[in-house]
Amino acid sequence: MELNRFIEQFGAQHITSRANPKVAALAKLPERKYREAAGLFLAEGIKLTAEALASGIRPETVLFAESFAVSDAAPALAEKTAACGASVTVLSDSAFGKISTEKSPEGVIAVLPMGGELWRTDGFSEWQTGKRLLMLDGIRDPGNLGTIMRSAEALGIDGVILSDCADLTNPKTVRASMGALFRLPVYLTGDAALTVRAMRSLGRRVFAAALGGHTLTLGAFETKASDCVLIGNEGHGLSPALIDACDAALRIPMQGRTESLNAAAAAVCILWEYARERR
Repeated sequence: MELNRFIEQFGAQHITSRANPKVAALAKLPERKYREAAGLFLAEGIKLTAEALASGIRPETVLFAESFAVSDAAPALAEKTAACGASVTVLSDSAFGKISTEKSPEGVIAVLPMGGELWRTDGFSEWQTGKRLLMLDGIRDPGNLGTIMRSAEALGIDGVILSDCADLTNPKTVRASMGALFRLPVYLTGDAALTVRAMRSLGRRVFAAALGGHTLTLGAFETKASDCVLIGNEGHGLSPALIDACDAALRIPMQGRTESLNAAAAAVCILWEYARERR
């Protein structure tokens, strides 16, 4: 599609200067303090933008690079953007490149609001009802966090509890989640032990992925849909106090001399076993 026709058809704002104030503000969003101040974050690429739109999240705007706006794929994405009530902004490739965090950008970025109904900090008892849960404590690597969320959704988890983890809106988290971030409900807690005790009081068993005094072996006990597994920091694992707050520790049986697995790999092993038993 010819550029001017695209701009006219979708009522797009057209920005060509890298020095434009809107471009300058959006270019700061990869930094957390600016995301929090603006209440916005970026989802970059065709797939992530489409996933965000399909999930019902209403972007503040969707950015199209001029080179993408004239492509065959652009009109369909712009129509989906307009259908959810969001605006389309066309940027020169130079201005778009100032905002993009990708080495080879695809030419589209959704500018999304932070928070919303997907991310809760209160009403835990109501929030957890009927959900298959995973809890993460101290996962500091944003790529790991996004990967775990992607795997959790794929393996039947309905909600993730986060305590002292990487920022959900970090570009690496968003990218690694491959859209799961827009669909998987998250509960953010400031007191992991209190949340563990709350789950147990609500009739859930909570297992710490660690070695402890009372350790069960994955695959050697009967799992329940109401179980919640707690996975800790990539380097230091879970604190002794947090392990003690759980019903038991959970060990992944391994061979060879490897002592532990990456947090994302451990999550996949555990969640696969739970999914396998459900089937």
